[in-house]
Amino acid sequence: MKSTMTKLTLTLSACVLLGGGTAALAQEENDSYMLQITEVGVKIGHDSAFREAVKDYHACLEEHEDAGTWSTWSNVGGEGRQYHFVSRMDNWAEMDSPWEAGKACWPEHEEHLTPHVESVSTHYARHMADWSGEAEGYTVVRLHHFRVDDNSDFRDAVSAITGIMKEAEYEHLGTWYQNIGNDSTEPDYFVVAHYDNFAALDEDRAGPYDTVVKAAGEERADELWEQFGDALRDDWEYFTDMLRREDELSRLEED
Repeated sequence: MKSTMTKLTLTLSACVLLGGGTAALAQEENDSYMLQITEVGVKIGHDSAFREAVKDYHACLEEHEDAGTWSTWSNVGGEGRQYHFVSRMDNWAEMDSPWEAGKACWPEHEEHLTPHVESVSTHYARHMADWSGEAEGYTVVRLHHFRVDDNSDFRDAVSAITGIMKEAEYEHLGTWYQNIGNDSTEPDYFVVAHYDNFAALDEDRAGPYDTVVKAAGEERADELWEQFGDALRDDWEYFTDMLRREDELSRLEED
């Protein structure tokens, strides 16, 4: 039997995450935005029921003016079924404003959602505009996560690499974020690589290293990659996730 505290954590996190905010995991007009990312692990055999419960909850939110917008992503591969509910905030002050839609809808839908949930975790990240490119029209993303030992060297290396790639007009430059409030076991930064669809994964893209070699020479590229690698932690310094967008569980802004 779950403890009262565990149940409270699941309830509050799910209420915050399953709606509200602005859809993200993309380049936005406001360069200073933050992401709120809530990852929900669904129990084995409960995926269909969870999805239906989320759609019912979102239908309730749609009846309110402050329903908000968000994007929803599910894991491709890996352990179990994970959903990432992603919304955007311009600043922390937005969390001071009550979310009336959630307050109105959650009590009615809580008992239909939480029985299907195995775990919930929420974290925040800040967009790194100077390092990022622009992306639109994508439905698949690959997140590259980095745990950093020397933050100064890491930032210098990434700034130089992305600066060279921008000057070279590299069309697949990803979107960078710095995690906020993470502990020593969690990644410090991640970059989102965007793909129109799964077929785009089969394309033979020029990679960052080859792009820097072509633009700045092999010696400079090797120097930067050595600095980048040396700045990472020695244990679990890098890992990736692949996600697909779940449009029927998202509330995206209309063009």
